[in-house]
Amino acid sequence: MVFAAFGFIGTLASMALFLMPGNSDNPVMKIMQDSPAYGAWVKFSIPLGLLACGALLAAGIGLMFLKPWARKLSIGYAIYALVFGLIGMVVNFLFLVRPMLEQAREQQGAEAAGAIGGAIGGSIGSCFGLIYPILLLIFMFRPNVVAAFRPSAVLV
Repeated sequence: MVFAAFGFIGTLASMALFLMPGNSDNPVMKIMQDSPAYGAWVKFSIPLGLLACGALLAAGIGLMFLKPWARKLSIGYAIYALVFGLIGMVVNFLFLVRPMLEQAREQQGAEAAGAIGGAIGGSIGSCFGLIYPILLLIFMFRPNVVAAFRPSAVLV
């Protein structure tokens, strides 16, 4: 549930950043304006991120009550998060990191260092984003967890 809350807050903050006027000096916003494909990706991924956070919240509540559907939803979320995270890494590299590194070659000093640092930091951050879904999958397939979520036999 904590990860769902962080996800909601992060997704809403991203949405506010992209909708805020006056970001013309922001190199990421400039790349988005110059690349309709990257802008479309961001507009596509924000609503999906909100839906994923909703599923994560529902799964967290269901897990507290040992509901079998919550384990299945958690597994589904983890698979979605891994696939979407990997696709996001590729899209960000192609449309954001690579153009930023190309711009850094043309710049000098602090601007070039900032572009390179942002590209490296964003790539490392994307890798860290895959840790939770991997751990969630591992945990949800542990034998004791599978047994805890198995529907109990109905006594007649």
